[in-house]
Amino acid sequence: MTDEVTTPSADTSTTYEEFGVAWIRRVLHKERILRTIDEVLGDQIALGPIGAGPGRAFASVSFVGTYQPTTGELVPGELLTYAIDLPISVVFELGLPMDRLTFNAEVVVPLVLVVHTEAPLKLRLELRTPTEDQIGLVLKTDTRRGAMLRKVAGLDAELRRFLLKVLDTELAKAYVRKATHLDMEELIEEAWPAFTEQFLPRGPEDRRG
Repeated sequence: MTDEVTTPSADTSTTYEEFGVAWIRRVLHKERILRTIDEVLGDQIALGPIGAGPGRAFASVSFVGTYQPTTGELVPGELLTYAIDLPISVVFELGLPMDRLTFNAEVVVPLVLVVHTEAPLKLRLELRTPTEDQIGLVLKTDTRRGAMLRKVAGLDAELRRFLLKVLDTELAKAYVRKATHLDMEELIEEAWPAFTEQFLPRGPEDRRG
């Protein structure tokens, strides 16, 4: 009995354009995007101390955040787009002239990731950051003075502004740019030896039959 050689049926053929759209959407599927974001960002983010308050001279703020697993959903549209929620468990330290206060916060930063194509064979992943009022922030402090300062000084808004500064600083770093600007020709060239191992003969025995 001989092996049958099958050829693609007419209903499996597709145009180059359809293939390209399907390729992008299958390769950059939601789970892969979310996992990649988690791996790129790492475990923690930190910044400070930097000035805060009127004239940025009233106080200083330090920030240490621990990333939680990213979640997200596909946004229907012509361009491949994901609405992403970036949860961060944050410790803010507020340095005042006569005191230092610590605040804990659970933060959710909504991001939008849009996949763009560029000539000749590049993918650009655009990350759109939120406005201040779009950031979810649940702030807690164990001290009465901290609770009072939060109300009087509008600390929640100040910390949201600070958080956006941290995020903008992080997203501008070279390692993030590298992860969001993908030259597919270069990547395929580097990966091609691993691809060919899957189908090229490895010895004379593989050429028989």
